[in-house]
Amino acid sequence: MPLNILYMKNLFLLIIFATSTFTYSQIEERKGKLFFKIGSEYRITPLPYDGSKIDQKIPADIDVQNSGVAFHYGFDYFITKNLSFGFNNSFRYDVLIRNVNEIDQENGFQKTDKTLIVGGHLYLDYHVKVFKNSELFARVGPSLLNGGTEYMNKTTFYDNQGNILGSSFSNETLEFFATNIAIGYKRQKVELLVGLYSSSTSNYFDETESLKIPYINITYTIGKMWK
Repeated sequence: MPLNILYMKNLFLLIIFATSTFTYSQIEERKGKLFFKIGSEYRITPLPYDGSKIDQKIPADIDVQNSGVAFHYGFDYFITKNLSFGFNNSFRYDVLIRNVNEIDQENGFQKTDKTLIVGGHLYLDYHVKVFKNSELFARVGPSLLNGGTEYMNKTTFYDNQGNILGSSFSNETLEFFATNIAIGYKRQKVELLVGLYSSSTSNYFDETESLKIPYINITYTIGKMWK
């Protein structure tokens, strides 16, 4: 075997061994450690729901508002080497409301309002090592979705002759709590997660109806917050 090929082969084996040993050591020693992470999430269109239960006064498209790309940062604290407690904040610049009521003429167009939409997520992860340098893990926890979606709602009251009696104003929001359930794969510092946000308390419906939002998440661990 040529010397350069033998050298490359040995170097490759050394890298694999060193990476595996380092990752295995990290798994064994991470109990009591806090890790900082960043990542991105793609929320797929919500699963089918009963459209007849939609509150027609809601000035938003449910599917559009609850799909798309989000970015997040977060922290994981390992209670044991297998069980971790985590928190992250997610951010999206996306649709708030459709301003159809601001179109004065019979036919026309109106720009849709967008805003920074924020999410907060608490979760528990349980890790199971499948190889020396990779793991599977399950996640469960509560999430607050669509933070920052407050808007003003105006309601006008009329008498029997159609005359305006008065108007009332109320502050409304499209944020809601959901249960987050997911399965993930972790190799070294990279995590790939497939999950589902599920809620029966969202403000989109005037009757009880379940809203389920599937997602794919990729996260990179920057490192420990302290030694």
